[in-house]
Amino acid sequence: MSSRALVVDDDTAVRTVLRRSIRKLNLDVHEAGTGDEGLRLLEGGDYNLLLSDYMLPGIDGLELISRAREIKPDLPIILITGYATVDRAVKAMTVGADHVLEKPVEIPVLCEVARSVMVKRGSQKKSQHEVMEPGGKSLGSRFISNYQGKMKELANILGRVASTDCTVMLQGESGTGKELVARAIHDRSPRSKGPFIPVNCGAIPETLLESELFGHTRGAFSGAVRDRPGRFALADGGTIFLDEIGEMSPIFQVKLLRVLQEKCFEPVGGRKPVHSDFRVIAATHRDLSSMVEEGTFREDLYYRLNVMEIALPPLRDRPEDLPLLVHHFIERSNQRHGLKIDGCDAAFMKALQHFSWPGNVRELENVIERICILKGEGNLTRDDLPPKLLGQAANIGMTGGDILGEDGTDFYKVVEQFENNLIMQALQRTKGNKNRAASMLSLNRTTLVEKMKKRGLM
Repeated sequence: MSSRALVVDDDTAVRTVLRRSIRKLNLDVHEAGTGDEGLRLLEGGDYNLLLSDYMLPGIDGLELISRAREIKPDLPIILITGYATVDRAVKAMTVGADHVLEKPVEIPVLCEVARSVMVKRGSQKKSQHEVMEPGGKSLGSRFISNYQGKMKELANILGRVASTDCTVMLQGESGTGKELVARAIHDRSPRSKGPFIPVNCGAIPETLLESELFGHTRGAFSGAVRDRPGRFALADGGTIFLDEIGEMSPIFQVKLLRVLQEKCFEPVGGRKPVHSDFRVIAATHRDLSSMVEEGTFREDLYYRLNVMEIALPPLRDRPEDLPLLVHHFIERSNQRHGLKIDGCDAAFMKALQHFSWPGNVRELENVIERICILKGEGNLTRDDLPPKLLGQAANIGMTGGDILGEDGTDFYKVVEQFENNLIMQALQRTKGNKNRAASMLSLNRTTLVEKMKKRGLM
């Protein structure tokens, strides 16, 4: 084997498990029981991957990673620790780790993460549609996560769902990565060699939606100069992803229901039915069950789409992933814009943790990219953060700083901002459902609505 990995851990049993796991990636594995021994091996040979424990005899894992990054700037590095706190992850990322995993490490997770960091560092090529073995625990290299807590549960579910042909409904706030998850399901399904056709139902005008989905024939309407296949026809043999399905009008819902039932449709202006073999993955940020009760979403369509409902956690519920995402977006900004951002300090990361991120991962990506462009080079600090982000963290009293300040503060203004944040977080978590939000806040619905009206939050 031409590629080599170095495993550094003082536990022989752990080294054995890691060695057997990494060999699945066609890597020749060398081992070290101490940080000093690992450093000597790094200095004397070429390696394509380093896996290091945090607690080591001699120099610890952080020191080893820091020294390794000086010796081999492009070496893919993974830190493995028995207690993966956010602070520890931040420190590891700051000194040069590409990823942090918590013991006990599951083999599919380790292999997927190792592939990902090696691809990122250019040490190993990877197929675009690499199929995960059944029971795998990762969503692929495009989805950045430590796969702990809710994300681990999500990966477990998707590993089972992907191998079937059932219809999937993804529920999640805007910016949580619904399309990435849909692509991950498709890539790991028997349809992976077929097309993946995304459709944003909320972005297409109602008058054009039928033509976009079902296609049209020449002369069907003004401007239709040739036959054009619709998205359902293009998805034949693959997957069609219907994003923001809750924005579809009741009239069009009837047409969609028939297509899902029969897998057959007529293009606009056409008379011959078109058959297509497609799998449907739908997504929405809205509460469809409440819409069914209100009569704005058809009950029969809801049950047709909701064969397997999967909830995607918002960013605020996966804080362990924040350091990984931040460093990923810093690296992406460097590559896109030719910047020289080295990383970020602990205070910067701590402030990010205390923001509620209503726009989720998409908002985080935009914030990091904007900060990197303005900074240009060096290390990101808390002073580089926008006032809005710092303001919310300070208002909820979680930054560890002095809220009162040297010159005092406006008591009523701070209390009002605190209440506003609580209300907005409750509404975000309940997808705008006022009854459930009021219940979370132990308020009457009437009281909640009055506060929202008074403060312009409606």
